[in-house]
Amino acid sequence: MRRLLALAVTLFLLPACGRKGPPLPPIIDVPETTVGMWAHQELNELVLTWKYPAMTKSGRTLTDLDRVEVYRLEVPPGQEQLAAGPAGIDMQRQLMLSRGVLAVRLEGDALQAATRGENLEYRENLPPIDDGKAPPTYWYAVRSVRRDRTASALSNVVTWQRKPIPPPVTGLAATPEPTGILVSWDELKDIKDIKYVAERRSVPNGSWDDLGLIVLERNSQIDVTAKQGATWRYRVRAALDLVTGPVSPEVEVKYKDIYPPPPAVNFICLPEPGIVRLRWDEAPEDGVTYKVFRRQGAGKWVHLTDQATAAEFDDTNPLGGGAEYAVKAVDAAGNESDALYCKVGIGP
Repeated sequence: MRRLLALAVTLFLLPACGRKGPPLPPIIDVPETTVGMWAHQELNELVLTWKYPAMTKSGRTLTDLDRVEVYRLEVPPGQEQLAAGPAGIDMQRQLMLSRGVLAVRLEGDALQAATRGENLEYRENLPPIDDGKAPPTYWYAVRSVRRDRTASALSNVVTWQRKPIPPPVTGLAATPEPTGILVSWDELKDIKDIKYVAERRSVPNGSWDDLGLIVLERNSQIDVTAKQGATWRYRVRAALDLVTGPVSPEVEVKYKDIYPPPPAVNFICLPEPGIVRLRWDEAPEDGVTYKVFRRQGAGKWVHLTDQATAAEFDDTNPLGGGAEYAVKAVDAAGNESDALYCKVGIGP
């Protein structure tokens, strides 16, 4: 009886095992929405910058980006605060989609030309301001589109109104110093909150992004990263309220390697039976070697080595009674640092 009951249950369940539910709709994986787009003005040109779209909404790597669309909406004077505030973000996007115009499609070579490392950049000229009239406000937003035409939502909306251009910077000079190249210029004293953007490039083929954009509140900067033995060019421009003015004339400086490297630090002498171990910290400059000296009492200094490449030396034949040691750092051009000293007392 039990066997018959078990068989009946099995036969009852068998038809249900092969059943399938209704087909699920395909998952549409759209590109991730761009956030954090920002704008600044260079002379009469507006510059939009945002992260290159690299992920989808589900967190997957975006491998089939087809294009990025840039939208623009001109807002007449007096309506600048339209849909302002956090509550108006969705309204801004709706207005961009319904009233905005497609300013450009960045695709193919244009997309590649707009790529700046991990960012994308779009530039357009701002129209001149008519005398006696308030300038319009422009809204911008972008969205990413895959090859299958699925698109992301619109990015954050960036608003911009053309602003005055700061004056040019004068008196730019670059002076080599032991710790770097001192770059200085005339201060724009009569403009409140003025800042400066200093840039550097190597000669002859360097780009102006060697140091990136350095925004300074003073009219001088020591470039401590400039390597000696090379030629460098500098330029600077004023910046006010996210607007940069014209670049100054370039200045060129040959940074000759005539300065000694920093001296060794933390120099210690460790006496042991039949040996004195000398140790110090490595110099921060590349290609540095070390000279090691020894003397007894007021006698003459004796070279123990001229070519130590590591920050250490072992005196395997120490003098009885005690000695004084010195170490100097020597750079690739032969410039020697000041000496650092230590003394040991060694029994007979």
